[in-house]
Amino acid sequence: MSNFSVCTDRIQINAPIDFVWGVLTDVEKYGEWNPFTSRARTDFKIGSPAHLLVRMGPTKFRITERVCAFEKPRLIAWSREFGASWFLLAVREQHLEAISDTSCSYHNVDLLSGVFSPIVSLLFGGYMRRGFSDVGVALKLRAETLYRETKDQS
Repeated sequence: MSNFSVCTDRIQINAPIDFVWGVLTDVEKYGEWNPFTSRARTDFKIGSPAHLLVRMGPTKFRITERVCAFEKPRLIAWSREFGASWFLLAVREQHLEAISDTSCSYHNVDLLSGVFSPIVSLLFGGYMRRGFSDVGVALKLRAETLYRETKDQS
């Protein structure tokens, strides 16, 4: 069976991991900052649906995936089978790792497996990589801005 992954570079965010986790899991506000997933609705319980509106280049897609990992404050993952898992299985992981008390890193890994995965990787891999990278940059900007504002208010 074919396996492909779409990964992004780690991006350093100058805010504590728990603070960034709060931004990343506040899905009601994705439309305010997330350029790849402008809408999301989920309760983050394992097996629960994650209703997403994602941008692949010029096109937006409504998709429903299933939450398959939620490990506060370091991992959120959702997955979707297209047909059966042997045909195409996509698992998107969003990782946070603490660097210090006031900084962390963020990166994405999208794992594609199944007989259709080479075609999906070829057709959509560039859009996915760009979209995931855009999320990292936007998350950094959003979290650092909000963190600075909370520090300025105290």
